[in-house]
This record gives sequence, C-alpha cells and structure tokens, in this order.
Amino acid sequence: MLRNWYAVYTKPQKEKFVSSAFARKGFECFCPVVNINSGKSNNKKTTFEPLFMCFVFVYMSEGDISSIKSVPGVLNILYWKSKPALIKAEEIAVIKHFTVNFINIKLIKSSVNLVHNIAVKDEPVILFKENAVSVKYQTVKAYLPSLGYTLIAERGIKEEEPVYQESGLLKTFPRLLNSLFFN
Repeated sequence: MLRNWYAVYTKPQKEKFVSSAFARKGFECFCPVVNINSGKSNNKKTTFEPLFMCFVFVYMSEGDISSIKSVPGVLNILYWKSKPALIKAEEIAVIKHFTVNFINIKLIKSSVNLVHNIAVKDEPVILFKENAVSVKYQTVKAYLPSLGYTLIAERGIKEEEPVYQESGLLKTFPRLLNSLFFN
C-alpha cells in the first residue's frame, strides 16, 4: 500500500507519549522537538519541547488511520477538505533539518496552499557600526505550504575548536628556550 506522512492531533502535552506509542506499534513517527533553555544564566536547565503543539507526524498508509485512533492520547488525524491531510515528505525533511541544525526555532501560522512548493530563504541582518554597514545572513525561513506554517530559525554560533593543540614537552619547550636565552 502507498504510505504517506499524516499529522495526528494529540491531547496537550502528550506528544512524546503518543510518538513513543506509535513507535512501539511499528509506525515510523516524528515528533520535532526544540531545545528550550530555562533558568538563570549560571544554572541553565535544558529541556526539549515539541515544536508543533498537539501534533505528531506519522508515516503510514490510509488504511491504518482507524487503528491509530485507538492509541491513548490521540484525538484525531488532521483533515483538509474532509480528507486526511497529506504532509509532503520534503516538508518533513525540512523540519528535521531545522531541528538538528538551527537554534531558536519559531513557528508562525501562515496560509495552507497545496499548489506552492516549499521555500527556504536566508534573511539578511543589517548591522550599522560607525561608518560601516555589514550584512549577515543569520536568519533562515522555511515556508511549509501543506502544513500552513512558516519556520523561522537562527544559525547557531559554533565554538571554534583548535586545529592542533600542543601537549607535553612541545607545549613547554618554547618557554624553556626563552628562559635560557632571555634572562
């Protein structure tokens, strides 16, 4: 049978529970989560919250829809024009990419339009400093037409790692030479 991605509407704050129940039943599911930092700056606590409140994405055939309604926490499947709404696989791939590679992801409701394609854009940020103007691409937007949402995310600043780090005798050798010649 032909399988597609569907959006399943869940009870509030039951998204993770429902996605694990689908996994136990053998369905491929996806519950996108974002990293939320809470607390004071010296005592940050990291939690993961669902990106789409009350939604879990499930990859299944249309015949399996009746069986998923028996999962505890599931209210219904998302419908569009009295048919189960099909979510494009490309949109699921974009959501997965955003949740893995970007930080501060925000979700904005937009219009549903099945004719349009997915659009991913880099948004410029213009900075003015003294007499210079610089343009940085820090914000990325993705329009998801079949879901009716726009994802807005910031590029994460990766900490630079040293390419080569001296260790042991090599690390102290220049200081030893300097102490011999420049006393």
